[in-house]
Amino acid sequence: MKNFEDIIKLVTGNLPLEEKGKVITEINTQKEKKEIFKKLKISWAFLSSTRKLNDYEIENAYLKARYRISGKQRKLNTTLKIVLKYAAIIVFLISLTTIYYTNKQQLNSADNTKKVSYTSFITEDGQRSKVVLPDSSIVWLNSGTTLSYPGSFSEQNRKVSLNGQAFFQVYHKEGDPFSVQANGLIVKVLGTKFDVDAYPENDEIAVVLESGKVELAHNEIETFSYTMQPGEKATYNVADNALTLNSTDTAIYSSWKNGKLIFRNESMKNVVEKLKRWYNIDIEVADEEVYNSIFSGTIQNESYEEIFRYIEIVCGVHCKLIHNYEKEAKPEIIISKKQ
Repeated sequence: MKNFEDIIKLVTGNLPLEEKGKVITEINTQKEKKEIFKKLKISWAFLSSTRKLNDYEIENAYLKARYRISGKQRKLNTTLKIVLKYAAIIVFLISLTTIYYTNKQQLNSADNTKKVSYTSFITEDGQRSKVVLPDSSIVWLNSGTTLSYPGSFSEQNRKVSLNGQAFFQVYHKEGDPFSVQANGLIVKVLGTKFDVDAYPENDEIAVVLESGKVELAHNEIETFSYTMQPGEKATYNVADNALTLNSTDTAIYSSWKNGKLIFRNESMKNVVEKLKRWYNIDIEVADEEVYNSIFSGTIQNESYEEIFRYIEIVCGVHCKLIHNYEKEAKPEIIISKKQ
């Protein structure tokens, strides 16, 4: 089925650019195709979120399943039923690192009949995941992160909300910008790759632009405006409404999506917060002098035991490891200054 093949290629990112417009128009104007596209998009997002498969394995499994779905079906409505069934099976069977849910809330309006639905993707501490949005933009979510978008998300209305850290690879569409809202800060995008670090417990929001163009704005300050250049890092202080800009090595801030943490002369306070989420552990700093230490290093496949032994050596601190096996609780690290 040529039309069904085109929808599959669009979802998996294999449809030639010159054919995208035509296929998207068909999806938007034909109810059955729109339903197929939505369900396949959800299935693809779930498959992409598992850390147990690499990109090739994910796509190969997805396409094999597609042939099982459509192999001997000739009618579009029959194919739709099987696709919906397959999407439900995926939700049940795949071991997810991302928790997916749809939360519907009542919109107070004159007729009290309109509803606004929100879709959210959540990664717990110690987990990372990859999400494909309805416009084909790709988002990598770091540990302890929530990404949400309303049911009105479309090619013309692309807005998402972020709590935590995410790397965005935005699908470019002329005249229809993509925006990220994070604790008052708005990142407006035309088509680019960038990282946003906006954990709610932090005093600052960091935006690092790898390529393309983004504009920074604020939802309450009309005069707040800045256009970032590739290679820049913008740090926004939430309390002071102050913006600091500097040039940086963008790879340091986006390497986490490839399973690597890079620290370059970073304060121990930031190191502790990142390692808490990265390893899903509890860290107690018993001595405030610990925060005077500066740490540099790269973490990729090391265990938390190995990392904290290394921190002991280079930072002159003592790290006590408590595994809590019997309590079935998180491992705990107590850091104190060496006597």
